[in-house]
Amino acid sequence: MAISSNSAPSADAASTFMLMYGRFEAAHQQQLESLGLPKPLWKVLFKKLLEEKLDIGEWVIFGEKCDGMQNLSQHQLCLQKDELAAESDVFLVDHIWTTTASSVQQDLERIPGLLERMEQLTGIYPPLGSGELDDPLQDINVPVVMSQANVSEDQARELLRKHGGDIVEAIAAASESDQSKSDTLSVQNQIMQQLQTEDDKPLQWKTCAYEVEQYSLDGSDQLDGIDIRVPVGLSAGDVTCQVTSKHLKAAVGGKTVVDGDLHAPVEADEATWTVEKGVLTISLVKHTAEYWPKALLNEQRLDPALHKKHVQRVARDLWRYLQGYGYMARNSRQELSRSTSWYVPDGVGLALCHSETPNMRCLPFLFINDSGQLLPFNIMWPIKTIFRGQVLTRDYCPAWLTDPPQRQGYLHSIFPDTTQFALDAHAQLLSSWAEVAQNAVRATLSSPSASSVGRLFVRSIDPQVQTAAADAGFELTARPEDADIVFDDEPRTNMCTNHHGINAAFFSTENAAMVLQRIAGAQPWLSPAFLLKRQIREFIGAALMHNHSWWLLKGDQVAQGIDMPTVLTDNWVTAVRHVDVGYVVAQQCAPSMVINDQLCLLERLVLLTPDNCVYLWNGPLSVFQYAVSTSKDKHSEQSCQILQPASVVSTDMLAQQLGSNVFARFVDGSEKVVADVMRLLLGLDTSDGKAFGVFRLLFAVGENNSPVLYEAHPMQVAEQQAVANFIPAIAAAVAGKADKSFISIK
Repeated sequence: MAISSNSAPSADAASTFMLMYGRFEAAHQQQLESLGLPKPLWKVLFKKLLEEKLDIGEWVIFGEKCDGMQNLSQHQLCLQKDELAAESDVFLVDHIWTTTASSVQQDLERIPGLLERMEQLTGIYPPLGSGELDDPLQDINVPVVMSQANVSEDQARELLRKHGGDIVEAIAAASESDQSKSDTLSVQNQIMQQLQTEDDKPLQWKTCAYEVEQYSLDGSDQLDGIDIRVPVGLSAGDVTCQVTSKHLKAAVGGKTVVDGDLHAPVEADEATWTVEKGVLTISLVKHTAEYWPKALLNEQRLDPALHKKHVQRVARDLWRYLQGYGYMARNSRQELSRSTSWYVPDGVGLALCHSETPNMRCLPFLFINDSGQLLPFNIMWPIKTIFRGQVLTRDYCPAWLTDPPQRQGYLHSIFPDTTQFALDAHAQLLSSWAEVAQNAVRATLSSPSASSVGRLFVRSIDPQVQTAAADAGFELTARPEDADIVFDDEPRTNMCTNHHGINAAFFSTENAAMVLQRIAGAQPWLSPAFLLKRQIREFIGAALMHNHSWWLLKGDQVAQGIDMPTVLTDNWVTAVRHVDVGYVVAQQCAPSMVINDQLCLLERLVLLTPDNCVYLWNGPLSVFQYAVSTSKDKHSEQSCQILQPASVVSTDMLAQQLGSNVFARFVDGSEKVVADVMRLLLGLDTSDGKAFGVFRLLFAVGENNSPVLYEAHPMQVAEQQAVANFIPAIAAAVAGKADKSFISIK
């Protein structure tokens, strides 16, 4: 498409534009091609980005949403011009808020005006104080409450109504005995009495419109100062503030934000106000130093606990509206890692209706300007010709998701519907897993046989490993072809190398989970894991049935040495939405896995020799520890957490938490699980009988303190070299001459 202008650009301007466009295309070509934006629209997009031109409003009007249409707004977009031809233009859609998975709740609490805007934009909940919460999910969750709490439909509806639609609280309330209810009420009464005694005269409180703090101007015990803080946003306009001895009125950008009679007289001439970081602070000096129970006569305080709960519920339900994109960035250690951002599009983006046969495409686009600044937008363009009055539609499912049942599951996370389809799918999957477990084939592990091994090749060998290998009597070769045993990350045929046939089962996180489902099914040592691209319905059913569980979201490795951080959530909608940014597996994190806010994983290093002998490394055991928060009170903690890199701790800590005898049984149990896993995997063996495998298995604490397989993957050569004396011991075991460094298991 040609770019028109009211006046012809000069040759210099045109040349400059083309130079700038050349840089733009070079920097964004891969991204634009992956989005599928037609090449003739690339220059149009670049010009609009330069001009920050959001011109979709010239083409569409907002109309009231028709029955049967699905979108995230009360309105829909209709074309107001005669025709918008397919692939004739591209439009920018702004983002009104960008955040991270673990910062949604904090942002709602800290960014001035954001909570109110999200309430108004999404219509999730009316403001507090307007009566009962009207939650559209109540009807949808009735069957789950009936099943889990063993109550009638009317009782389930009443429980959901009493608990504001919160399915977990509804089930928990139904499960309480009369005695536990009495005990709970007694404890609550004691707490309330204590709070009334301690906080009868709080110096700080919140209302829907502002925060209040009373204090002493000179540090004495006289309360003669009071601040009123009003969130106004970073782009606030002119501030006007009128203070009389008994009245306060403040406006920002012509809009009144505070207006009311003061509780008591103030010194009007000494009033001051400032705007900093999006907050208007009005500082008043009281005429008489005394405690004020309220700042304005017409104010209504927010109950802190109820307000926090409201914010947390809004944060949870906002995942229906949040959309994401991933990008590469450097972390605090200057290591490349994959990061993810989440955003809410503006009113235009939310008003696009869903359709199985859409006429528009709308996708996130990351614009990197000449200063290196990352500017996220959505871009949308017509993929069909649209005529006057027609509704603009998009497919809310990812392009790769074509299976109708799984599309239904994905769309359920955005446009809630009845849940029975997910419960049925989950039941069918459990039945198939049980059948697989019953018919699982286990290979027989062998006894070692001796062979002549003297020469080793180790890729990028570490000097300490070189010394240890020489001390063990091995000769190191410069070429893999000259060695008896090869340690190399590159697969090689017809050599004794560390690429056993079962390594292929672990080439990706998704494939590892799929293989274990296929060969093991439901095992007591296997934590249920769901493939988010293939088992969305089944996962939703599992999450509804196990409503107290948290879920570990795992992504596939995007490049060598670059991992995606694991995400922990108790919100199934959050989990499904993470499919958009490359997460492929949701693994159940049962309450038993977390001890004192720590997810502890016991590491076992495993060697599988070419003749199918299995050894466990007999060196010091290690425990990987992740800091998490999975409080049973689902409204007291973050419902979505990004796990930070694990710290390696001594096994003494886990032994102390479990008890020495229980820990010993846990370690012994992990050996039995290793043997079972290897027997099952050997049924997939496609090796030539020459290769060996070196694996790292991590075990969490399951029910009754039994080991649960959390993760398994082949060890890279660099990982093997990091373990003292590991490679020489492997070579000796492969040669059938294992020493005390390894324990043989069968």
